[in-house]
Amino acid sequence: MDEIDRFGFAISDETRALRAAMMRFGETRLLPGAAERDATKAFPAALIDELAALGAMAMKAAPEDDGPGVDNMGYALAIEAIARCDASVAVVMVASNLAAAILARHATEDQRRRFVRPAARGEIGALSFALTEPGAGSDAAAIRTTARRGDGGWVLNGTKQWITGAANARLFTVFARMPDLGEAAFGCFVVEAGTDGFSLGRVEDKMGLRSSGTAMLHMEDVHLPEANLIGEAGQGLRIALGAIAPSRIAIAAQSIGIAERAFHLGRTYAQERHAFGQPVAAFQNARFVLADARTSLDQAWLLMLRGAALLDRGMAIRGEASMAKLAASETCGRVVDAMLQLHGGNGYSREYEIERLYRDARVMRIYEGTSEVQREVIARDVLGV
Repeated sequence: MDEIDRFGFAISDETRALRAAMMRFGETRLLPGAAERDATKAFPAALIDELAALGAMAMKAAPEDDGPGVDNMGYALAIEAIARCDASVAVVMVASNLAAAILARHATEDQRRRFVRPAARGEIGALSFALTEPGAGSDAAAIRTTARRGDGGWVLNGTKQWITGAANARLFTVFARMPDLGEAAFGCFVVEAGTDGFSLGRVEDKMGLRSSGTAMLHMEDVHLPEANLIGEAGQGLRIALGAIAPSRIAIAAQSIGIAERAFHLGRTYAQERHAFGQPVAAFQNARFVLADARTSLDQAWLLMLRGAALLDRGMAIRGEASMAKLAASETCGRVVDAMLQLHGGNGYSREYEIERLYRDARVMRIYEGTSEVQREVIARDVLGV
C-alpha cells in the first residue's frame, strides 16, 4: 500500500505517477548534491531547468496552454516529494507555480502566447513572485513600489525583498501601488529579467534554504508597455490575495516533506545507534518520541490533503488553508527538533543531514504568512468576520 493511501483520499493513477516521478527526480537528481549546494549557496539552475522541462514550474497551466494541467492535489503531492530531498528547490517550485498560476488565471491571449505557454513548456525556467518589500511582508497593502502612467504604459519604481528564486528567475510577477488610480489601487505586472532599470540586489545569506536564490530587486524607472499589466488596473492586491490559499497548501506540503525526511532519518538513526548495550529505539522515551512525531505528521497530512481536495472542488478555503499551513509548519519545527534530539550530539554536526533540515524548517513558520497571521485568519473564519 502506498503511504498516502492510509489517509483515505481518492488519488488518481495520474497523480500517483506524478508523485512517483517527483520522488525519483528528488532522490536521484536533488538529494546527492543538496548538502553541497547548501554549504556554497549555489543556485541549482540546471536542475531547475530540468524540472521546468518536466512542467514542474507551471504545473497548473492548462493543456491548451501547453501545460500539464495538474490539480491542487497533484501539485501538493509533487511539492511534498521534492521537499523531502531539497527544500530549497521545493520553495523555488512554489514561488514559480504561484507566479505561473496568476498568469494562467488572468492573462490575455497575447500574454498567454508571450509568457504562459513558454513557461509551461519549460522555456523560461523558474518564475518569481515579487510582492514582499523591506517594509511590507504579511501586510501586503503596505507595499511602496509604485507604477505610474508614462509613455503609453507604466513606469515602476521601488524595491522588493525576500524574493524567492530571484537570483536566477527570468520572469517576475511584480506588485505595485498605482497612485494615479487612488490610494487603494494596486497592479500586477510581468517584468522580464534584463529589462532596463530592473536589477538584482543582494542575495540573502540565510540560515536555511540557502540555495533558493532569495534576493532583493531594484526598480528604477522601469518602463513597461500596457500589455505587461496582468488583469485589471487597480486589482493587483486582489489578484495576489486570491492566489494565497493554494500557495499556503503548497507550503504545508513543503513543511510535511521536510518533516517526513527528518522522521526517516531519526527513526533510522534510533534503530542503528546503540547506547547502554541496546538500540536507542529500544528505550521507551525514543519510542514515544517517534509515536508522537508520527501522530502529529499524520494530522498535518490530513489538513493539507483536505485543503487540496476542497480547492479541487472549487471551494473557498480561507480558514482551511491557514489551518493546514499552521499545523504543518508548526509540526515541521517540532518533528525536526525531536529527530535532531534523537541524534544526540551528532545531530548538531553539519556532517549529518538532520542539521540542514533543522535550519530549513525554521522559516516555514514565517513565510507565506507567519503562524500568528494564520491564527488571526482562522479566528476571523471561526467568528465570521
